Amino acid sequence: MRPEMPAALSDAMHEAVGATLENMAFMEVQPLREPPPDPTSGKVFRADLLVHHPIAGELCLVMPEELLREIAAGIYGAPAEELERGKLCDILNEMLNTIAGLFLSRVLPHNQTFDLGIPKISESNCQPLDPTLLQWHFRADEGCFHLSAGGDAWRRLIRD
Repeated sequence: MRPEMPAALSDAMHEAVGATLENMAFMEVQPLREPPPDPTSGKVFRADLLVHHPIAGELCLVMPEELLREIAAGIYGAPAEELERGKLCDILNEMLNTIAGLFLSRVLPHNQTFDLGIPKISESNCQPLDPTLLQWHFRADEGCFHLSAGGDAWRRLIRD
């Protein structure tokens, strides 16, 4: 059973995701308390990012291709259907790096540095998130996406 997430941790992720999508894509994001009852079908893109220091763990961003294309189209100013996979991956990597940086800046002690890896992208058909310690769910326009944090080191943030 997953431990209850402290409000400060939940708020920090909501702020990080909201600021990232608003600044990058001028898109409003709504946090969801639970996973959407009607999960997205079709292809999803997944970015995994290792956090090396001071917490050893992983952050994962899962986004449906359709929503990712909509965001990328707004950023590149190009028709969504014409965007190549590489550009979609670049946007997803940048979103996850930005979200991770903002989130860690909010939850770690003031002036604490952190060390992030390089995101890895994969594509798959929609499937439930792996059981992870922390999960956040969001809606942007008509699409839903998810973030999760894996690794026992995140428990330190839950206890603090």
